[in-house]
Amino acid sequence: MLPNPPTILAINPGTRYLGLAVFDGNELLEWRIKVIKGRWSTKKSKKALAIFDAAIDRYRPRHLAVKELNPARSSSGLNSLATQIKKLALADSMTVHQYPLKVLEASFCEEKRNKRTLAEAIAANYPELYCELQIEKSRKNPYHMRMFEAVALGAMCANELDE
Repeated sequence: MLPNPPTILAINPGTRYLGLAVFDGNELLEWRIKVIKGRWSTKKSKKALAIFDAAIDRYRPRHLAVKELNPARSSSGLNSLATQIKKLALADSMTVHQYPLKVLEASFCEEKRNKRTLAEAIAANYPELYCELQIEKSRKNPYHMRMFEAVALGAMCANELDE
């Protein structure tokens, strides 16, 4: 482990929900979902970027872990948001680490690899997420899944930096 662990901001961008997680080295400090209501617009994009800026101001991270978007499953608005987030991070001298969902699933899941098993693996590594996992399992529509993916992004980055 590094003597002075880096602060990592992990974000799973979305046009409705942003999954955020903050790590101090391997220690999970914060996890949350931020909801951005309404149709995608310039105003909504600015709100998403303001959430990101607020997290940067609060935690002063040195690293950004962000989900690498699947081109077949993303919109122009989502692609634009992800690009703007990465530009802001680089402008703030952060190192940007990108991970596709398949890499996260392969790293944390043993057999069956999907978002649900990823969430279960993450909750096993971070017991403080157990309540959110139980709530997520009872929902028809996934709400916290972006948050679990953000935690996986941060954990993946922390593990890489620790090596």
